[in-house]
This record gives sequence, structure tokens and C-alpha cells, in this order.
Amino acid sequence: MSDQPREQPASKPRKRLSRRAKILLWGGSIVALPLIGLTFLSLTASPISHWRSPEGKQEYESAYKAAMQRLPPVSHVYDVKTGFGTVRAYRWSSERTSTQIPILLLPGRLSGVPMWQENIQDLMAERPVYAVDAIGDSGMSVQTQRIAGDADQALWVEQTLKELGLERVHLVGHSFGGWAAANYASRHPDRVASLSLLEPVRTLGEMRLAIYLRSIPASLPFLPASWRDAFLTEVGGTTELDPDDPLTRMISAASEHYSVALPFPGMIKPEQLRAWPMPIHVAMGANSAMHDSAKAVEVAKAHIRQLEVHNWPGGTHSLPMDEPERIDASLLAFMRRAEQNLSREHRPDGK
Repeated sequence: MSDQPREQPASKPRKRLSRRAKILLWGGSIVALPLIGLTFLSLTASPISHWRSPEGKQEYESAYKAAMQRLPPVSHVYDVKTGFGTVRAYRWSSERTSTQIPILLLPGRLSGVPMWQENIQDLMAERPVYAVDAIGDSGMSVQTQRIAGDADQALWVEQTLKELGLERVHLVGHSFGGWAAANYASRHPDRVASLSLLEPVRTLGEMRLAIYLRSIPASLPFLPASWRDAFLTEVGGTTELDPDDPLTRMISAASEHYSVALPFPGMIKPEQLRAWPMPIHVAMGANSAMHDSAKAVEVAKAHIRQLEVHNWPGGTHSLPMDEPERIDASLLAFMRRAEQNLSREHRPDGK
């Protein structure tokens, strides 16, 4: 693991983006694109996710760097060696929060760490925050070995936590990152102080059939970009994209130039939901184009023992970006309650 020097943004980060509805709501929506596109893995001969061209990679990295400028100043940047490649991880912390159980953020597909630009400021006020670019996805992480299935998806997360020296975390995942968090928690429950799932895919039910069908042409890079943009705006709950926004440019470059070679994620089974020993926070968007959020809430209530669940009115699949202050406050309050319950469990009298 290498620890790079502290990074400083070129300009003061904005707490809220004035054009959030037009720029950011679609950011999380693109996660569905390669997820469905994985059905077409046979179209590529490579078992490793990769950039299709040096020019495409350069275009992406330029937008990524600009998008990262909107996050708070980073305390540390790590390149963590795992059995599947190098994971780029960032940490935000202070002396005041250093003794708290940290938060680990897992992003939606093609979104990377910059997707959390409106959430980290709130979260870091109470706890150290770690965020990673997923192996096998666009970002600064680099895949070198094939990921064969769900066990491998959990293993690179476990190897990352070990290299970072994190014994236990409050795990938060959005969309595909929600699935990855659920998948990890099922295999390494002792490492998870609490689990927060924000609009998770293939965890509390299938995605809508229309999303599968409409994402097929949008997932293929050789078809018109307008098809992809139309799909993104629908899923993201907005009406237009801002081509000048760094996050928009970053995700657009990733969808065009990055070839994903990952196995289709297995559905989280009811017996896995029932076996989770940690407190669970589920947040769905009532207006999500991706899921039937009401049914997802019913599944969560039927199978998860220690559950706090919200079906946010007006929320879309881009839930962390819809109303970040309220989402962040809900997450932090849940984590505090989870730790209070943990403390009671370790008291001799159980009170």
C-alpha cells in the first residue's frame, strides 16, 4: 500500500450545486448501464476491465480530477495492493473524529468516489470517512486479475480493509455499491458495524424489466450517444444533462471509453438477509425508475431483523444526491444508534 501526499482542491468545494437537478441526479443512474451491459461480456475477449484507448483514459482522468476538486480536502490518498489489482482509496479525517468507527463508501457503477461530492462534508464532521474506486470499474483503481464471481467481489473489499488497517466500518453502498456492500456483509459480518444500503440493486428485488430492455442499446458504445443520454435522464429522474459539469463529463467518458469485464452479480438471497447480525439501514427512492421501491421495503421488513427503512418521497435512484443533508443526517443518526446498541450488548447487564 502506498500513501500519497495530501491533496488540496484548487478551489473551495461547494456544499450544494445550484444545478443539482440537471447535473447530479443522473450521476448515480448510469450505474445501471454497465450492470446490464455485463450480459454482453462475450463481446469482449478480455477477462480484465480496461480502457479502450489511451485517449479515452486521458479524457476520463481529466474530468475525474476536476470532479474531485469539488470534494473537501483529502487527508490521505492510498493505492492499496490487492490480489485483483490496486484500489484507489481516499480518507477524510481529523484529530477530533479519529477515535470513531469509520465510514466506508462504495460507489455506484461508473460513478467512483466523486459521486459522493455532496455527502462527504456532512459525514466527515462526525467520523473518519474512507471512499474507494471499485476494482473492475472506471476510476483510479487498476484491475490486474480476473474477478470470477461474488466471492471475489467481497475478497477485494476485505483485502482493502486489511491493508488500510480498518478492523470495523460502517459500510455504505449506493446502487451496485449497495449490492457490493450487502455481498461483503454476508461474507464478513464481523467487520461491519452497520450496513447502509441506498437504492441497492439485486438485493431487495429485481430491477424493472423496462430498465433491462432499454439499457441494452444504451450499453453499447458504438450506438448513438443520444440513446445513452435519453436512458440516463430517465433513470436519473431529470430532463437534461449538463455537458460542462465535471461529473457529467467523467461519467460520460467512462461509459464511452471503459470496457467492464465483471460477472453479473448474484441476487442477495432471503436467507442472507435474515442472517445479517448487524443493524441495517435501507433507503429507497419512492420515484426510482430502477425499482419498485414499495416492494423492496416489504422484502426488507419481511427478512431483516435489525432494520431501519425509509422510502423517501420524491427520491430517485440518485438518492444520495437528491437531498444530501437529510440523507446524511439520517445515516449518521442510524450509525450512532447502532453503536449504542453495540455498547449495550457488551455490558454485563445488557442495559
